[in-house]
Amino acid sequence: MIRARTLVAIAKAEAVQLIRTRVAMTLRVIVPIAQVVLFGLAVRPDPVVTVALAAPASAAADEVVRRLRVEPGLRVGPTGTPGSAEAAVRRGDAVIGIEVPRTPSLADPFASRRPVRIVADASNAALVATALARIDARYWQARAERAEDGTGPLPLEIERLHNPQLRTDWSFLTGLTGVVVMIASLMLGALSLAREREGGSWETLLTLPVHRVEIVFGKLLPYLLLGTLQGIAVTAVAALGFGVPMRGGVGALLLVIALSAAAHFAIGYAIAARAATQLAALQGAVAFYLPAMLLSGFLYPFEGLPGWARAIGQLLPLTHVVSAARAAMLKGADDMAVLAFLSPIALALVVALALGVALQNRRLD
Repeated sequence: MIRARTLVAIAKAEAVQLIRTRVAMTLRVIVPIAQVVLFGLAVRPDPVVTVALAAPASAAADEVVRRLRVEPGLRVGPTGTPGSAEAAVRRGDAVIGIEVPRTPSLADPFASRRPVRIVADASNAALVATALARIDARYWQARAERAEDGTGPLPLEIERLHNPQLRTDWSFLTGLTGVVVMIASLMLGALSLAREREGGSWETLLTLPVHRVEIVFGKLLPYLLLGTLQGIAVTAVAALGFGVPMRGGVGALLLVIALSAAAHFAIGYAIAARAATQLAALQGAVAFYLPAMLLSGFLYPFEGLPGWARAIGQLLPLTHVVSAARAAMLKGADDMAVLAFLSPIALALVVALALGVALQNRRLD
């Protein structure tokens, strides 16, 4: 028969042990609080979108700017000559470009038939959809006012670049390529070292006539291959199963993914070098990849993060993998443009390896 008094006594003993265990208390209390604070400070459900404007005359530009500045979530950049707004969107300097046509005049009485062109970078559908809806609402308001004063409405033409149907799954699946590789590499890197150290095989490995850096690089090589295979698998499923286009340098993207796998393995190694147990290493890996998904632009538009959060996000390999995947798969960027994302990932790899080796050496001294 189960005795309540015995149950209470065992529960008290377990509670005391839980309170005294630093890893358990950190996992239960500190990490959740830190995650809530980070998400609460960084997440902006209404991101600010940069709008480029091109108009043939300053009066027309001033009118559009006046109407758009009252809308939250829109940041109107400097105006330019016709064609400059679309060019800014294609360069990545703006998310939306508005090309205002010439107004009716004696020289061109049919100018009012030329449409107001809106060019949007739809590679991140969640970011651009709300901004387009706001601009569209302002347009219809202006159109109604023009109809009332007898000047006649201007037609509207919207061109969605890279993702004409605004499919949110395309934006999500391209970023998921980097997330899958990150989680697998981070977990395996953290748990492999922690497991070997707890089992005693790590100390045995260190007795061999090899340098510790050689051991780390030797362990790193399989994860380069594993990350590449994971990237190929996820990319193939996204393309064949969901119709995600492969417009640019997909081969270069695989190199970015492979280096990302190495960088996250090194980060996991550094976490395990500091952790005392496998549970602590697992806790550190989780505490790393949740903010990484938030600050990389995968879960929420990167443009909607506050400045300090974007600065942290630029240090994370996942941020550049997500950007490289969208550039290669949706925007049609060539190999050289995709390979430009390698530099910050390589820097993160070097820093993580140096930190991991330093922590491990300190632990063994």
